[in-house]
Amino acid sequence: MRSTRAFTLIELLAVMVILGVLLTLLAPAVYAVKRQTTLATSSSALRQLSIAAQAYLAENEGRFFRSREDTTGGVQWWFGFENASGPKGEGQRLLDKSKGPLGPYIADSAGTVPDFAFTSMGASFKPKFKNGYFGFGVNTELTGGPTGQVASKLKLINQLARPGQIAFFSTCAQINTFQAPASGKNPMLEEFYFFNTTDCANTIHFRHAGNAIVAFADGSQREVPGDRSSFNSRLPTACVGKLPPSMIVP
Repeated sequence: MRSTRAFTLIELLAVMVILGVLLTLLAPAVYAVKRQTTLATSSSALRQLSIAAQAYLAENEGRFFRSREDTTGGVQWWFGFENASGPKGEGQRLLDKSKGPLGPYIADSAGTVPDFAFTSMGASFKPKFKNGYFGFGVNTELTGGPTGQVASKLKLINQLARPGQIAFFSTCAQINTFQAPASGKNPMLEEFYFFNTTDCANTIHFRHAGNAIVAFADGSQREVPGDRSSFNSRLPTACVGKLPPSMIVP
């Protein structure tokens, strides 16, 4: 007669301990793979954006596009067009990215491929548009200021003495405490589209393990480590901070 042998409690506990040790050992490897995946996704989208911008400069006598323009039909953001007759509610707004200044130069100027490092805040992530997010900002010291209308800040590429050291685009975001469902007691991360050294200084998103991805005016790009002391204290885990002025002001 065949007998069956059940696991003892000690044996089950031993197995659980071994599994726990294995998971602990695997965790860094899993995190590294996730970081490389999100980094590659964000880097690829930014590279497409940078290539499109270089094509735009080549066909527009080296003049940078405006960061935004108000028209009778809506707002021409640098990253797309928002129709005046469209929805106004946060998270319900609609954006036509094909109509931005870079639209003719790129099939999709970033934003539809999820950057999980950007949206990993869970309930603390606040979308602005219904049809996807963008996740990058432009240097308004080159593109006419945040309004796009400051003539002294609408530059030509040949006016830059250090194009390989001046940031053109970067991973960007802001901490929102003033638009529902965000509040002072419920700060939320949302995308932002500009950076400079004054009114849009604290908008660089160091979302890749404390690094931002920056595309420079000469078309190059690289990771830039953030100064953690500059990270917004209202939601420090979001890693939103500043770039040094020498990397922004031409």
